[in-house]
This record gives sequence, C-alpha cells and structure tokens, in this order.
Amino acid sequence: MNGGTLVEGARAGRLRVRRASLGEPVLERVVAALAARADLPIDRLADAQLVASALAVGASLHSPDGDLCVGLDVDGGSLGLVVGPLNRGAGARVISDSRLPGVGVVLERLVDDWSVESDDPAGDTLLLTIGAGGTTTS
Repeated sequence: MNGGTLVEGARAGRLRVRRASLGEPVLERVVAALAARADLPIDRLADAQLVASALAVGASLHSPDGDLCVGLDVDGGSLGLVVGPLNRGAGARVISDSRLPGVGVVLERLVDDWSVESDDPAGDTLLLTIGAGGTTTS
C-alpha cells in the first residue's frame, strides 16, 4: 500500500448513489467534471474516469448497505476521492479486486496515491489522489 495524504483542498461535495446501476455512469461523469475543474491534462482526466468506473463497481460490493459513497476534493491540479464507509478490511480489497490479467492492479496504476483509514468503527475509508503528474506503481 502506498503511504500518503489526501488532497487538502476545497471540498467539492459528497456523492451517495443508492441504485447500483447508476453508480458507474454517475460517478464517472462527476469525476470527469471535477478533474476538468482541477485542470488535469486530458490523459489524467481519462485515468480519473477509469478510476471512477472501477471504484463504482468495487466499492458498492464492499459497502455495508450497498450504497456507493464518495467524497470529492479538488485542489490545485489534484482530485481527491474519499470512498466509504466500506466493510472492515475492504479498503485494500477494492484496490486488489481491480486486477486485470496482463495489466495488474488497475486502481493502483492509475492513481498517484492511495491509503486506507481503518479508525472508524463503521469500517474502512479508502483515500485516493489523482494528480496532473503521472502515476507511480509499486
């Protein structure tokens, strides 16, 4: 797992999607709009959309109530995503479940940084940052 911090910028909002069929299209569009607002280059905007798509599928499977809950932050060329609450121990599983044959762990490859907070008794919170710079792999 990568260490790091979430974007400490302006809270853009919190999204809660209760219908699983709407999670992917809604989150993907909201993330694309905020990535554009953060002035991310087009290739990173596309990466952000892929991250949103993978999160929408993975996070709702590990949510205690099945809802997709994502906080969004925008700050000087970065987009932060706060995903949760997730079931205890599920934060890292959302990342590892995005593995594709021949590609590896998609979420880890597309974000600049990610971490899991497990302090909340309600469960895990997954923090991801997508910046203008490129991605790092571990």
